[in-house]
Amino acid sequence: MRLNFVSKQRKLSASVALLPVCISVVWSSAVLAAPVGTLPGTALARTVGVGQEPAEAKALLDEARGKAQDLEYRPPLWNWTTPVTVQRVGQATTPPAGSTAQAAPDAADDVGDILDEVSVTATRRARRERDTTATTYAIKKEDFQAQGAQNVTDALQLVPGFIGQPSLGGQRSAGGNFLRGFNDQRFTTLRDGVPLTYPQNGRSSIQQITVDDLERVEVVTGGATLRYGSGSVGGVINLITETPKGPPKFTLQYEVGSYGFSKYLAKYGGGDDTFSYNFVFSSLVAFNNFPFKYNLPGSAQFYGPTTNPNSTLPPALPRTSASASYYPNRNSSGAINSFGLPGADPANNGAIDLFGFLKPEVGPPITVSGVQDASYNAGDSYTAKFAFKPDPYNRISLRAGQRNNYYGDQGPGVNAANACFGGFSLQPNGTLSGNRFTAVNPDGSEAGCTEPYFQVQTPSTRLASVANFNRSYNGQTLYPTGQPFLGGVEIATASSQRYQRRVSAQTEISLFHDLDLTPTTSINSYANFYRNIFNNFRPDPYLINTTQRGLGPATASFNAIPAGLPAQPFSDGTRLELQTALNTKLSPGQDLSFGLNYSEDRVYQQQLSGTGRSTFFDNDITRYSFFLIDDISFSDQLKANIGLRYTSSSQFGEVLTPAAGVRYTPNNFISFRSNWSQVFNAPNLGDLYLVGGVFVDNPRLQPETGVTYDVGVDITPARNLGIRLTYFSTYINGVFGNLIFVNPNLNNPASPTFGEPLIQQVNNLAGRRATGIEFSADWRVTDQIQLRAIWTNTDARDIGRTDNINDSAFPFNYEYQLLGIPFNNVVLAATYLNKGLLVSLLGRYDSGKRRGGTNLFVPAWATLDLNVELPVTPFLTVTGNVFNLTDTQYEYVSNSPAPGTTFRVGARLEFGG
Repeated sequence: MRLNFVSKQRKLSASVALLPVCISVVWSSAVLAAPVGTLPGTALARTVGVGQEPAEAKALLDEARGKAQDLEYRPPLWNWTTPVTVQRVGQATTPPAGSTAQAAPDAADDVGDILDEVSVTATRRARRERDTTATTYAIKKEDFQAQGAQNVTDALQLVPGFIGQPSLGGQRSAGGNFLRGFNDQRFTTLRDGVPLTYPQNGRSSIQQITVDDLERVEVVTGGATLRYGSGSVGGVINLITETPKGPPKFTLQYEVGSYGFSKYLAKYGGGDDTFSYNFVFSSLVAFNNFPFKYNLPGSAQFYGPTTNPNSTLPPALPRTSASASYYPNRNSSGAINSFGLPGADPANNGAIDLFGFLKPEVGPPITVSGVQDASYNAGDSYTAKFAFKPDPYNRISLRAGQRNNYYGDQGPGVNAANACFGGFSLQPNGTLSGNRFTAVNPDGSEAGCTEPYFQVQTPSTRLASVANFNRSYNGQTLYPTGQPFLGGVEIATASSQRYQRRVSAQTEISLFHDLDLTPTTSINSYANFYRNIFNNFRPDPYLINTTQRGLGPATASFNAIPAGLPAQPFSDGTRLELQTALNTKLSPGQDLSFGLNYSEDRVYQQQLSGTGRSTFFDNDITRYSFFLIDDISFSDQLKANIGLRYTSSSQFGEVLTPAAGVRYTPNNFISFRSNWSQVFNAPNLGDLYLVGGVFVDNPRLQPETGVTYDVGVDITPARNLGIRLTYFSTYINGVFGNLIFVNPNLNNPASPTFGEPLIQQVNNLAGRRATGIEFSADWRVTDQIQLRAIWTNTDARDIGRTDNINDSAFPFNYEYQLLGIPFNNVVLAATYLNKGLLVSLLGRYDSGKRRGGTNLFVPAWATLDLNVELPVTPFLTVTGNVFNLTDTQYEYVSNSPAPGTTFRVGARLEFGG
């Protein structure tokens, strides 16, 4: 028996060793006109198995740890004197850039450990992790399902370094997404390697993008300017779309859930290596009208009425006709102080009537409760994709998409706020002159805002934040003290006024062409057209809360006003981008990439001033760049890359951004990596040319520039266990921020800022740094059970300036943790999958985010979600989700509450495939 086993083992070893040779010879005979060159000695030692001793075969298998792909030919040490002219046996052609999004998932199916995971984003070509220096994470379609993820933000919860606002069991329109401490203006979102950035503001709104047509999401954390250009400071998120293979498959899915959630999905696709197609339609609606309750550590107290006949109106700047109701101590009858009101405030007895102004003493803690009444969110998405490979050398892909959204601009949004706001003032006392709002002493002098003065948000506090309102214009009580709108009362006049509404539409068309010139050289090109249109509006009439709550009874002071237009009623932004890249092997261990990129952004936008003056701007920016990248494999243990990107812009001139990286893998257990790069973020058209209202353009604005580096280790003690640990540090200077100053054209009717005493302009101000740790552990316990742990530690703050009462971001901005980013974020996931039955638990812990306008933090919170999929028949699967099993009441960001327990249930029908 023993001899028989050894004999079979020898035969198997010989067969396995000869397999790459047989495949290569057949492929070469059928495709290549040129004969296969003579193999190096190392290749012969690995492929000729007939005379190979069993011990050598066993050693080879042990080295490969059972992974067939490791039996492929590996080139010797990097040698530029041995150029590659034909494909070598066992050596795959470098996949073209345009097709890698489809190739990567297939190649990754046979991975052995985390370093064998194939990604395309880090290098724009399919590469295993052990051959790249970048820190890359991949979230697959199976992970989306296990999480019950609806949008990209949900899916990315399993990515270290990413901080995002979950959809909360429904759907969000507001952003607040960060990668290594930088928001979506400073990280790049791609679809199949093509940017999805809005031309207007440089954002991407990944919280509105569903995962229905995605095969996987790859994330490169860290500076990626070298390969992807401007904005890739925090990294890159690449949404890789499905390319179906096999017989046609038709999928229908419907889900319904708590608080007006519903979703429809239809998908049809199939194909083969020659031609494939995929059509996807999805529609998602979420009312988000959930009840909530949370606590604030302190409250704002306002001065009440005075009976002092000597009190006067504080001096004011020239205002518009609305100035009669600008100050809280003016009522509808035009009285300049609070004469005749009972319940006089003893503290308000000086020469200035301070009724409605903020006292320097912090009030008691308050509980904010209510119902999200203005958080409706709906979106439709249509995508189509075709991939055609007419011959072995050409591949053409076409993708088109349309996404339409209608939503409350902030929802689910803020329900409380700090009562203070800063800003430059023409007068010595900016609060009494109406340019800013801080606490004031009884004599009217500014006391500053060093304490947390929280007030409950109501529909009118955006327009008159100097008072605390709780009644509608007709006297009905809408907001009991400490409570925003509760729903069901005065809904026609109040439910739709807290937030403006937005209708948006995004159109995307991308064409890819990949040409294999030789087995070692390819040209990969794409052309992309992207358009983003939005309209902002308010329901008409726009009704303002009208009563002030002092120490005495409420009295009417405001009335309904025409809806009017928001500051930016309309915007139409387009971008055209073209790129071509030459990828070639200079030697068996050296890949060289040279690429050219051209982009043009154009925005046509309306801007409305406070005086009702409407202005438009129509401007564009062109930018071209070229990049040269050398990826070198010195040996199986040592990989490196170095490159340079040159960018020239019609707006700011030229920028050079070099980068380099190295990975050292001494054995299969551990691998070390490090990356360094210079990065930049170009200003967007809104920052440069927005004119009108209180905004002036700044065509001299320069890019944000900086340096980022990271060092990390990947540990694979077993094929089914992988651990990654990374330390990162990024610094950028010249961060964009608003400067507020006196308007030199205040009295010039020809100026778009006519009538505005103070104006603002985007300038290069302070610096920003972000340091932290990324940790991930992935343990595939069995074929059915998988455990994951994610930890992100981030310290991100603006630096280089000092808080100043004249700063528009005052108070507490510089040298404090950035809003929306916790110091620590932990995600734990456990998944069981067996014969279609899926049970998944997802736990999240957030250490708390800083409250706006204070140095305090939201309390830490933790939630637990359950997701189940139950196959009923081969065609029918029932789905169910329970989010926030413990019914935890918490703020996911400052003053923005999350719902308690929410539910979803649905079914999925699949035919064919």
